[in-house]
Amino acid sequence: MLALAVLSGCDDSRTVAKVGRTGLTVEDVTQLRAAQSPSVRAAPEQTLEVLVDRALLAEEARRQKLHEQPTVKAQLAAAERELLAHAVLERAVAPSVTDEALRARYEAARSRLERREVHVAQIFARMPEGSDEKTRRQAQVRINQAYARLAGGEPFETVARELSEDLVSAPQGGELGVVREGGVDPAFFAQAVALAAGAWSKPFITPFGWHVVKALEASKTVVPSFDEARGVLESEARQEAQAKLMERLRQEISVRRYPERLKLAEEKSKPQGEGEAR
Repeated sequence: MLALAVLSGCDDSRTVAKVGRTGLTVEDVTQLRAAQSPSVRAAPEQTLEVLVDRALLAEEARRQKLHEQPTVKAQLAAAERELLAHAVLERAVAPSVTDEALRARYEAARSRLERREVHVAQIFARMPEGSDEKTRRQAQVRINQAYARLAGGEPFETVARELSEDLVSAPQGGELGVVREGGVDPAFFAQAVALAAGAWSKPFITPFGWHVVKALEASKTVVPSFDEARGVLESEARQEAQAKLMERLRQEISVRRYPERLKLAEEKSKPQGEGEAR
């Protein structure tokens, strides 16, 4: 969003152009360039010309007193409100999301972050949600055939390559790699984690279809690395900081609502002509 500074009270040493009553600053140029993709980022001189054009249009809008129209005034107020809200939230959150703060949070949360994982392979019979009766029967027949061949002594890898409908794992003999608690369907993980190394399950169903899963190794409990957990930790820290800020603001700043006036807002938001008699 273009931030235009009115010259009165501006630090002229930061001003790079004057368009009517509007001053364009170094920060205006920097902000617009930062919003551009690095691959198409314009030079400062080109960026300034873009800003000058927008400032000319804004000046003309003021000359036409468009900024005094209720709709435009509401849009300007909304833009200011969102920018200020974002700025104060970022200031409140900043101390909680430093590298040092997040690492301390990680150490305190290690036991909570523990997850079980198991290295598995699978044989899969696809059954998309909403499948008709014929597709459901075919999927069940396919998985039962696979299980019968396993029970007859055929290697899991051979049966997976020939019958599994998982296009990624089938060529690898059904190997899926390591699956972690919370990262796959709960029913699938429950079956996999209950198996001893080398054992396979009976056929079971998930929202994706039928499976027979084999544990290639015994399950184990791991703690994700700091880098793996950082996104979750930062999200939690942000939510907590925002909740504390909002709690404080609700105590310090009065809020008075006028619910009886909301009907007017509802009426103004209706498309033109809606509700009119025909």
